[in-house]
Amino acid sequence: MSQPPPPPPPSQPPGGASPDEPEGTPSLSKEAPAQSGSDQKGPGGPEQAPGGPEQPAAGQQPAGQQPPPAPPQQPGGFGAPPQPPGGGYGYPQQPPGGYGYPQQPGGFGAPPPGAGYGAPQQPPQAGYGYSQQPGQPPYGPGMYPTAPPGGYGPGGPGSPGGGGANGKVIAIVAAAVAAVVVIATVGFFLVNDDSTTQSKKNRGPTSENGGEKPGNTTGEELFKIKSPKINDDRAVITPGAWATDDVFAKTTVNGVVGMDAESGEKAWELALDGEVCAASKHVTDSGRTAVIFRENESYRSDCSKAAVFDVDSGKKVWEKPLPGTGLATSSGVSLTISQNTVAAQWIGGSVAYKVSDGKQLWHSKEDGSCQDEGFAGGKELMAVVKCGSYSDPTLKVQKVEPRTGKSKWEFDVPDGVERVRIISTDPVVLAVSAGTSTTTDVMTVGEDEKLKAKISLGDRKYDPGCSIEVESCATAVADKKYVYMPTGTHEGQTSSTNELFAFDFESGKPKWKSDAGEQRTIIPVRLLDGKVIAYKKPTYSGSGGQVVALDPDGGGKQEIYLENPGTSSRQENNFASLSMREPPLYQNGRLFLHHTLLSRNSSRSYAEYLGIGFGPQ
Repeated sequence: MSQPPPPPPPSQPPGGASPDEPEGTPSLSKEAPAQSGSDQKGPGGPEQAPGGPEQPAAGQQPAGQQPPPAPPQQPGGFGAPPQPPGGGYGYPQQPPGGYGYPQQPGGFGAPPPGAGYGAPQQPPQAGYGYSQQPGQPPYGPGMYPTAPPGGYGPGGPGSPGGGGANGKVIAIVAAAVAAVVVIATVGFFLVNDDSTTQSKKNRGPTSENGGEKPGNTTGEELFKIKSPKINDDRAVITPGAWATDDVFAKTTVNGVVGMDAESGEKAWELALDGEVCAASKHVTDSGRTAVIFRENESYRSDCSKAAVFDVDSGKKVWEKPLPGTGLATSSGVSLTISQNTVAAQWIGGSVAYKVSDGKQLWHSKEDGSCQDEGFAGGKELMAVVKCGSYSDPTLKVQKVEPRTGKSKWEFDVPDGVERVRIISTDPVVLAVSAGTSTTTDVMTVGEDEKLKAKISLGDRKYDPGCSIEVESCATAVADKKYVYMPTGTHEGQTSSTNELFAFDFESGKPKWKSDAGEQRTIIPVRLLDGKVIAYKKPTYSGSGGQVVALDPDGGGKQEIYLENPGTSSRQENNFASLSMREPPLYQNGRLFLHHTLLSRNSSRSYAEYLGIGFGPQ
């Protein structure tokens, strides 16, 4: 990609609620990647032949810690939020302002003054983005973390984003060193033979008329997957979990395991040469997904191999070495799937293959002016691209033609934004970090490549659950009418609770909220048949978790789809209360929870089990 034009003068509108009529963001001029025969360059740079230059090693992912029981929050600790007319608890104020309005003190993305709604509690209970003390995992609206201030990403709070490989590597290494000390390798372990606690043979149909709502909403535990034994003192990351109508598959150490969702028995095991470094969140219509893994069992080895496998059968479809990954590690590699294309990104380049046969479609390399920050998949393939210098970077978001790597749509991210994550590719919804490394706002973008609305998250009042990767927002979903996000936890009448809000896609204004109820928190999981499927974690008093369907046109009215048994609530809480990198999965009337961080103590503590499944009796 050619050097972009000089960035426009800084525009620093105030943070706060979304504007009623935000100004459109001007589009950058687009230059299609050059083609040579069947090879094209990707969105981030010129064509690179396989076997390109090696990149510096990045740091390791943070270690997982054993969590203490969540302390009760004290009344009033969150602060009493403003009560606008017709709003009520949790509704944001909508003062004039937004992109293009006169600057207010603090500039774009500056934290609101004072404590207010979402401020830390006494005793302190960390939420998304708070720095953690040893042994304390982050907690959010139930379970998922965002990057702590200064903990991840280029430059830390208030610093410019990284404009090249060296800057990104330095930032990642600094974050990883602060979080975990890696001292040893790990051997080859797959799930133990006693991975299931019960067998559910001859189970009847799980849904009515082939739909996803169970005919019986009374749930039971289907299986538990025993965590593999870890023999050293480092954290092992197991990213990736997938569900089809018949199988739940979960990465483990140096492999993947598949569980028969109906019988509760182990269906297959797929051995890989090393640990899984990254995994696509998507499964194709034909039941295939993709992983990137290390070239051998040493944790020091490169994340240099990609494979596509069938989730139902566990059969590997193809395996390929990634071109020019050099010293890529799990902190600097990602991949996704869109249509029949699997796209991988690492610090220094990106590549795409056909899901069906592994044919390379395009390959790009950093050219000194622009680089791919990562991809998001699903209906559309999208890329976050950073251009310019380290001290003065510009960001843009592109829709990419999956077969060629050419940009076909481009949104110029406003000045002052340091990081972009993609919540949805259709419609386009972005989570951005402005003036800090934590997520400050959610943006909706139209097909005309212009900004529609900005939703200010306040002091973690609303939380899309984003981590450092481009496709990492675990607790936000969107359709063409609404963006759905939970609030942070706060003190209810008798215990901690939260709500799920629907924000208008066009204006960014809240339209309705749905309460989790006392002793519960709620997060959106997916969209299904025009409804929002959400998960409500177990209560402290021993009631199991719930899967509920929210009616967007009915003001978020809830309907129970699955009620998990109280006899499994302790184990379920171990999953629901921990910081996870990925959300729960709901497929064919069944709910699946899983861990992604393991350690030496996992097998005898909160992560005794790697995954758990629930379904109707």
